[in-house]
Amino acid sequence: MKKEVLLGKIVLILFSLLSGLFFVSCQKEEQKEVAMSIEQIREKEGVPVSILELQPQEFEKKLNFFAHLSGIQEYKEYSKVADRIQKINVQVGSTVSAGKTIIEFPTNNPALQFNQAKVALENSEKTYKRLKNLLDAGETSQANFDGAEAQYLVSKRNFESLKQLLFVEAPISGVVTELFVKEGDNVDYGKHLFTIAQLNRMKAKIWASDEEVVQLKVGMPAVITINDKEITGRISEIALAKDMDKKAFGVEIQFDNPNRILKSGMTSDLSITIYTKPNTIIVPRNFIKTELGKNFVFIDVNGIASRRDIVTGENAGIYTEVISGLQAGDRLITDGIALVKDGAKINVTNTEGK
Repeated sequence: MKKEVLLGKIVLILFSLLSGLFFVSCQKEEQKEVAMSIEQIREKEGVPVSILELQPQEFEKKLNFFAHLSGIQEYKEYSKVADRIQKINVQVGSTVSAGKTIIEFPTNNPALQFNQAKVALENSEKTYKRLKNLLDAGETSQANFDGAEAQYLVSKRNFESLKQLLFVEAPISGVVTELFVKEGDNVDYGKHLFTIAQLNRMKAKIWASDEEVVQLKVGMPAVITINDKEITGRISEIALAKDMDKKAFGVEIQFDNPNRILKSGMTSDLSITIYTKPNTIIVPRNFIKTELGKNFVFIDVNGIASRRDIVTGENAGIYTEVISGLQAGDRLITDGIALVKDGAKINVTNTEGK
């Protein structure tokens, strides 16, 4: 009885194994039939592809940078005394001429003795003028006059030096772009007081790598975009030595700014066109194949994929310049290119560039 049960189990196991093998075999046959069917469809109807009809256009290669803008001239003034600010004669945005007094400190600072220097100048000037009149009249010696003149000049320089410390003037004509203090503030020596900039022209500073700087030349156009408006300037200066902190070469670009659209302190993306060629064929680089060192593409020739060897030039972004091998009107195969071979039948499902 046990032998019969064991025999039955063995038969059942063998039946299950044979059924499984038969099922797997059937699956493989079905997959093979499906694969064969897709291949047959492609041979009959053609590989579905998209086409880009090529037309000549302008090709540009650009370098892109991040730029910091400032006035063509900027001057930052710092306090040369430690004292209280008595008066401020401007505000941010004020237009000033060179020599205008911007900030005033008190004249009664005992450490500076400004009033004493003023009296000394007035007295020495009177003596100088009196002796000059006497010298002209022949009533005093040249030595006496020379001594009075020397004393007058020393007193004048001393007074003017103190005046520059206490009455801080604009060193250049321009616009007050920054004001870091207010009346009544007590400031230390070296405190940044204000910045004056000339804003009719602006400059942008960029940093170029070793590979980038060799492609740049003084006079090349550069473009920045501010509020959707493109503003063009030109490279004015390229550093001859690398900045060791930045590990790059400093490059300056100047821009006209008659309406003051550009502001000191602005930052912006900046592009410089380093190569341009009109009326040329360009191709998205991902549709270019390479084999044995040769570049080629596939084009549509009356519904057949045809390999076309090409010679390429410069690359810019996703596009490559084609120097030879393609011409206007050629129908470049794009989507579906991975499935086509030279001489394969194709089925164009979409055409662009007409």
